[in-house]
Amino acid sequence: MMKRIAALIVACVLAATITGCDDTTSDKIHAPLNASDVSNSKYQDVVSQFKKSGFTNVTTKEIDDLIIGFLTEDGEVEEVSIGGDTSFSTSDAFAADVPVVVSFHTFPKQDSEAADPSSSAAEGPSNSPAPNTQNITVDNNEEFRALIESPQPDNATIEQFVSKYKGRTIEFDGNVAYVTPYKSYKTRFDFLIYAGDYSTTSAHGPSFKFSDVAYYDLHLTGANIPDSIGTGQNLHIVAEILEYKSIQGLLYLEPVTTSVR
Repeated sequence: MMKRIAALIVACVLAATITGCDDTTSDKIHAPLNASDVSNSKYQDVVSQFKKSGFTNVTTKEIDDLIIGFLTEDGEVEEVSIGGDTSFSTSDAFAADVPVVVSFHTFPKQDSEAADPSSSAAEGPSNSPAPNTQNITVDNNEEFRALIESPQPDNATIEQFVSKYKGRTIEFDGNVAYVTPYKSYKTRFDFLIYAGDYSTTSAHGPSFKFSDVAYYDLHLTGANIPDSIGTGQNLHIVAEILEYKSIQGLLYLEPVTTSVR
């Protein structure tokens, strides 16, 4: 009789353990594809597979580098990043709202202003380099404007910009695309930052990152300072350029000041 009771207790403990393990992973979903499997696929198909798998924050980025579309077809996927990471497999689990960016090749769009030589250069940002003591903005630096307005800037373009302006301060309107804890810390975080207003359907410019920062490291200013900063928050950002890691596709910044907008 005692053996039966002991066996029943062990069975209950095992069942509770298994249930507890399931609960810890129930809020995660697996990537529907391996990173190595997305090349040569149509971006619409890849977007559809991620959405069907339960991912809710899937966006696309255009790489407008096609000339005749012979070797590479219009709409062909170059890479997919999940939370800024381009190396993943179907065994990896993610939160449903992690940013998924599907980058694909397409033809350049016609630029009516570029075709019109009569357009006044005075109407655009200045081509003169900004003084070293001045923040780099889209209004005083043509390279920066082109960088953050590009649907998919390539590694070479970003590396050239960072090499030239490393240590300088940039200022732009951006948004928090994703926030994740830094390692096992509860009060330090990694922030994935995109240019412009927050969107779940589109993104442009480099993938910026604040790494290993606490809330106070954001140096929030202004009259409206929230208790926390999370995914979807639009910010005005002033930050120092640190480095670009091409393997990750992330441009690391050090926040100088931020403000809610």
